[in-house]
Amino acid sequence: MKQRVEAILIKPNISIRGAMSVIQQETHKAPDTPGNIALAVDKNGKLIGIVTDGDIRRAILGGVDIDDCVDKIINTNPATFHKNTTTEEILEKTIDIVKERKTANSRLDVIITVDDDNKPHDVFPFFELWKRGEIKTRVVSIVGLGYVGLTLGLTLADLGFKVIGVDSDKKIVEQLKNKKSHIHERGIETLLNRHLNKNFFVQDKFENNDSDVYIICVGTPVNEQGKVKTEALKNALRYITNTIKKDDLVVLRSTIPVGSCRDIVVPFIEEKSNLKIGEDFHVGFAPERTVEGDALNELRTLPQVIGGYDKKSAELTVKLFKHLTDSIVLVDNIEDAEMVKLINNTYRDFTFSFANEIALICDKFNLDSHKVINAANYGYARSLVPKPSPGVGGYCLTKDPYILVDSVRKKGYDARLPLLARDINDKMLDYVCKKVDTFAKKQKLAKSKMKIFAIGLAFKGEPETSDIRGSTSMTILNKLKKKYKNIVVYDPVIKKSEIKKLGLTHNTLNQGFKDADCVLVLNNHKSYKDLDIYKLLSTMSKPGMFFDAWHLFDKTAIEQINNIDYQSI
Repeated sequence: MKQRVEAILIKPNISIRGAMSVIQQETHKAPDTPGNIALAVDKNGKLIGIVTDGDIRRAILGGVDIDDCVDKIINTNPATFHKNTTTEEILEKTIDIVKERKTANSRLDVIITVDDDNKPHDVFPFFELWKRGEIKTRVVSIVGLGYVGLTLGLTLADLGFKVIGVDSDKKIVEQLKNKKSHIHERGIETLLNRHLNKNFFVQDKFENNDSDVYIICVGTPVNEQGKVKTEALKNALRYITNTIKKDDLVVLRSTIPVGSCRDIVVPFIEEKSNLKIGEDFHVGFAPERTVEGDALNELRTLPQVIGGYDKKSAELTVKLFKHLTDSIVLVDNIEDAEMVKLINNTYRDFTFSFANEIALICDKFNLDSHKVINAANYGYARSLVPKPSPGVGGYCLTKDPYILVDSVRKKGYDARLPLLARDINDKMLDYVCKKVDTFAKKQKLAKSKMKIFAIGLAFKGEPETSDIRGSTSMTILNKLKKKYKNIVVYDPVIKKSEIKKLGLTHNTLNQGFKDADCVLVLNNHKSYKDLDIYKLLSTMSKPGMFFDAWHLFDKTAIEQINNIDYQSI
């Protein structure tokens, strides 16, 4: 039973005056209680009927004594709904009730819900019911303004929601307040300039937060044992529990182990807020599956997978994300949705590992893995082998397989394929480094004097991004730095100032190629295709090695250049 219900309960033998006093005064104990109604219950707490201020006013005008027993004017046939009835079901039934009554006073100003024993559970104005159904009237807080949170927040703002973006990093918040995005994403600053301080607001604390929906988009890194570090998640939940109120919705967007919403998130909120899941607040899970560099487009086009803690949670989460796209995949429960994200990223990592394993095998036979894979795929729909790569990078693909393995390990099963795939993909990093070592040894070059020029630091080039989290380029360079002292780099997206912070030396393309012993093209940015590669290669030291990790350039033509050793995967 809700507090606002307790404030307006009366016994049927109370006087009309007493009932009027309850309606007019006792409701102040619970400010959100409707101020025009009292609920009459029997000695067992079961609902007998209702009396409104209108009923009392009409009774007095009709000559009833104000000190008479209230049971004379109680409406013993009020419209009630079971507490588990969804908002949509209540709205539908309300329409039917009004049609059946066909009187001037047939509208329902107040909604009453009861439990299995017909005891009052909640009471609230019809307007509140309407607001629950109209998700767009709600204020949305995005907790965590990284690649996931900022793109989602600005997209919702563009759709007309009032959005409050919260991030504990004051530098990020200050930069956003100055209309500068800290992430590289096509179209992001256009939306930021359009909506900042209009219907998109940023802050580093949850002070004065009037949100009704909280979407958690914080990072969930893993430790060396492959277990999720939950500090950021719990901090986000602490923020929410300080402000969460009745009927609010919490949506998890972060990648978490299967079962975390039910076993960690919900108990945490219940304990800290004294609210009850399903009755006072709702929890959904909507996995983020966009690709960096094209997130603003994919948020509006990709199917949104939705899972809820219960039916009401799923209903509200669907209503929210249906504003993004009509393509909604509603799964049976919240664990299904948690599993979907892990399946998507683990599967991608695994398929890439197969291609990389094939590349390692082809290397032993001195075969061109790209040509072999192309031949295997051509016209054969059942074979969709991706191209091999210098490892698999990015924030998600390098950690989510470990989260999947850890999830099921708690159930007594050791998943082997995800870990094997991770191991194969990690071997590609050493494979690239070995190419450099082999060339140096063959040409008898002193490692302390060799110049290595690495192109592409971000974890991928297409769609372009500035994100170096989980970047294979960075790992390869860190390995090479232990042996080679003269390493210079270039990236078409990452700023020179950021490269300097990484402890690396930035060169232009012309500077980098000039007198380089090895040039390593480590990601696949589209701008590389416009390079005058033959002119650039002519400025390298001879002999020189050109490592084209993504087969972006014409191998046959480059091999015609004297003293340039073309290498790839």
